[in-house]
Amino acid sequence: MIGLVYAGGKSIRFGKDKATYHVPGLPATNVQLAVEKLMPLCQQIIVCANETNRAHIIELVGQVPAVQIICDIPPYDHHGPLSAIIACTSQFSIVQDYLTLAVDYPYITKDTLAILARTSNSYIVTSQHKHYSLAHFSISNEQVTTWVDNNSDWRLRSFITNKCGCYPLVYRSSTEFSNLNYREVDLNEK
Repeated sequence: MIGLVYAGGKSIRFGKDKATYHVPGLPATNVQLAVEKLMPLCQQIIVCANETNRAHIIELVGQVPAVQIICDIPPYDHHGPLSAIIACTSQFSIVQDYLTLAVDYPYITKDTLAILARTSNSYIVTSQHKHYSLAHFSISNEQVTTWVDNNSDWRLRSFITNKCGCYPLVYRSSTEFSNLNYREVDLNEK
């Protein structure tokens, strides 16, 4: 299984790069936490960064064995998670099994990811939100690019449910599924 970490977002609402952000009280940056949680479940981990945070992400996790840092590839760049999926799948010539995790879920547990890894064609749902970036599916690069070229639909939701045929894996709402969209002001931050 290939782990795909979505780390290339612009983090506009958050106010600083989510991937390299270190949440107070947690032991590492968000990208380090994501890689560490996927390591026991995946043979290889692909971190899809952006041109701005790529160098910093290489410093943080680039030396970890089986981790590769990539960026979106033209002409499919700058379209969110589907751009990352295209860039990631372009690294392989055949259908692969992918376990995806966005860096803005720093509280997700290894146990939850292990259940997701064991549940093919699934994504996590709580009573409050559908977490399409927490998913497990099998796909090839040709299948992804054909989907985008034929549908012009860059929504992760459509891809996960309609193309990959993923089903909801239902969980109770909890802080584990908190998504870092906005950063509270940390008075200790310099």
